[in-house]
Amino acid sequence: MSVMASGLPSALTTNPVTGVASQSGPLELPTGAVALRPANQVCDPADMGTARATRHSFSRTVIRHLVAEQWQVARELFDMDAAGRGVAIYRIDAGAYTWRLVAFSQVLAEAQRQDRVIAAGWDITLALVEGEVDDERLDQLRANVPLQENGRADEGTVIWARGNRSARFFDAVVNALAAGEQPDPDMFGASPYVMRSTAFYSNGKFGLADFERFGPDHPFAVPYRPHFLAAWLMRELSLDLVEHCARAVNPDAVVLDPQWRRYFGLGNATGLGMVPYVINHPQVLDAWANLREVPLAAVRGRVAEPGDPEVARVRELFDRAVTYLELGGSTDIEPFPNCAVVAQQLTEVRDLLREFVAHGTVRGQPVTRPWDVLHSEAESISQGCRAVVASILTELTGDLDATIEASLSCDERNSVVPSQRVGEVLDAIEAHYGWVRQFDFVDPSQQAYFWFSSENNEEPRRGRRGVDAGEHLEHGTDVARAVSALRSDLDSVDPATSVARFLIAHPWHRGAISRVQSVHRLAYGEVHTNLLGEQFLPLNVQRLQLSVYGMENFVPQSTDWLRVTLFVGAPRVRDLADGTADDDWIFVSAPGAAAGLEASR
Repeated sequence: MSVMASGLPSALTTNPVTGVASQSGPLELPTGAVALRPANQVCDPADMGTARATRHSFSRTVIRHLVAEQWQVARELFDMDAAGRGVAIYRIDAGAYTWRLVAFSQVLAEAQRQDRVIAAGWDITLALVEGEVDDERLDQLRANVPLQENGRADEGTVIWARGNRSARFFDAVVNALAAGEQPDPDMFGASPYVMRSTAFYSNGKFGLADFERFGPDHPFAVPYRPHFLAAWLMRELSLDLVEHCARAVNPDAVVLDPQWRRYFGLGNATGLGMVPYVINHPQVLDAWANLREVPLAAVRGRVAEPGDPEVARVRELFDRAVTYLELGGSTDIEPFPNCAVVAQQLTEVRDLLREFVAHGTVRGQPVTRPWDVLHSEAESISQGCRAVVASILTELTGDLDATIEASLSCDERNSVVPSQRVGEVLDAIEAHYGWVRQFDFVDPSQQAYFWFSSENNEEPRRGRRGVDAGEHLEHGTDVARAVSALRSDLDSVDPATSVARFLIAHPWHRGAISRVQSVHRLAYGEVHTNLLGEQFLPLNVQRLQLSVYGMENFVPQSTDWLRVTLFVGAPRVRDLADGTADDDWIFVSAPGAAAGLEASR
């Protein structure tokens, strides 16, 4: 997905460019919260590699918002032939604002479908636009949106996106519905989608609307909201298309039943490009980590008794999570935790919860803060088990929804403070970059890779140093190496020397100095790893990012990219219209799958 800066700070400031109020500094913990988990845990790639979606992930927040604000969504045009080629328009009314999602559909040969940026065509291309779409504007959109990189947007267009039908699932679902049957739940495994998105573009690219013109009261002032609104409607379109194509095969085809209607999500494949992003945007990384850690610290500090309603809710979610993970099977998904193993580990924590419900004790000891105790127990078992428990417990933090969403903008400006003394910079490095010492950059394995942008692939790539071409175009993702070299040169200078004087003699350290001076105040601004090293696994960092988006069902395809799904179990447009849209779509299993699992036990 295209990225818009987000953050989770606390003291209000005003952006001098946009005039929009945002916050800076660490978010204050609610009264009674436990201490935040330390950076050496949160920023450890191994911990990131176990992350899961929470109620504060972007996909969840956009659905909650449109339900709470009573947005109206309707299919305004659906002009498709029997194969699903044509145009669809969905209208979104949000108080004083009206947008339309305009989608152009074709059917590519399977050999033409690819998820790469360099693809020349897509089954679906779409635009989220402001206001009316008359014939003239529709023609203008039709002439540009399907071209993507080679097209041009008008200033009233907020998002461009594209996607492809699933070769495995789209036709299979069409054929099942045409035969009067619902899909086979055994077919999809951890991939319940019929279409996968491949890119979302925004914020000035191709002429798209600049987000800085959205004032603080605009619905799109919240980072990522337009992206996930567009993604949700792409998922809607994908399911409308399979039902339409099924009716074209057989006019008496059935539609997806309510459970299947909500189970299908939107697929996505994500590669290396996400990793340099969080390295180059430490304020965003800190914000995303706080988005997860602050609610967790708050709920862990809460007092609860066995008969409290939230205890029953947590017990239900434990049961649901165990079933969800058991259905995930024992397939190896390295480097991520094996679902079956985590399911078994989670049953151990669930047994402790059951003890608390029955007796008010955990391991025979009376407890008043059960969530802190259960989280600690899960943490002692494994990082994967802890992550599931954290996701469950965070479901109780609905009282923090508004606070967190209101503080999602952050100031990303970095600058050098020339008057600071070298000794102060060294103190900051010692206090916040001590993790760099674990890497010995004399060892060639610690500089085995370099990062660059591929002209052929039009996206970030890793090259093998000394083997692959492009080393002279290396990206500045080498935070650990740069800070290590900076510390070494600072050690040879009088601590009372000013940063200005040091940089006159060592100008190549300007970037590292700026980084340390600007980022060291952030609790979670750095991934504690060496991106150049032989042992670095990009998948771990990607998983943290994707969990913040709200992705689930992580299926690695190599060390560099993975497949995921979004909006599995989420409400659809018709649920919004009939008042049945809800926020209870975590750990959703395929229709009938849970009953089948229970019967097999």
